[in-house]
Amino acid sequence: MIERIIKNNIKILNPHLVMGYLESKNIYPTEDEAIVICNFLKENYNILLKDNSILLNLRGSVRDEIYSGVSTIIMNLKNTYL
Repeated sequence: MIERIIKNNIKILNPHLVMGYLESKNIYPTEDEAIVICNFLKENYNILLKDNSILLNLRGSVRDEIYSGVSTIIMNLKNTYL
């Protein structure tokens, strides 16, 4: 069920939402990093729901501390909701 909710709502995700959410978790991406993360999530959400290793594709595209924070958030959300 959660997969269907994500699929139906991923299209409204935008860099400003990503930035706002991450900042609420004390993670401060640049605008460019928020764009990269947003695009990554939109393009890979269906794989990410099943395979955590896809996150490695994000590494190198954002600063290490941003990658670490995003990875931790995604893993925590997956553990909570999937």
